[in-house]
Amino acid sequence: MAILRWDPFGEMLRMQRDVDSILSRMGMAEGRSREVSTVAWMPKIDVQQKGDDIVVHAELPGVKPEDVDSEVTDGVLTIKGERGTEDRREGEGWLVRESNHGSFERSLVLPEGVDPASISADFKDGVLVLHVPKALEAAKPKTTKIALGEAKPTTGEEDPVKQPTSA
Repeated sequence: MAILRWDPFGEMLRMQRDVDSILSRMGMAEGRSREVSTVAWMPKIDVQQKGDDIVVHAELPGVKPEDVDSEVTDGVLTIKGERGTEDRREGEGWLVRESNHGSFERSLVLPEGVDPASISADFKDGVLVLHVPKALEAAKPKTTKIALGEAKPTTGEEDPVKQPTSA
């Protein structure tokens, strides 16, 4: 486990971004009209263990591969993009409308030691598959045994630690 310096201002900014993101997903972000009654859409994800690897499946129906962006920043894997908007015409007599459109974002914290350059992605039939190799191996605790040896006889000149003398 690494020792990190605490940055209170960075924590406050991160918390503000998280609250803004939550409000945005609820359709209550600043600058948005309150009369918009759409519910934010979040893709469903499945995270699977395959040996020491992690495989993330994100369901993105109706999303084009070029509208999806996946990246790793400070050990956080983020999938974001835009689900195509549909023209709304007045007088189209919708009885039920449950499909959502707009931007989306999902984030997952990766174990320490994962090499972001080794992550691969594939998009097929509306499912994004991200393969994170050796992620669980990097998360395993590392233990190093320290061998106890016999004390070697030394002369006073070679001994770097001086014993206190009594006066």
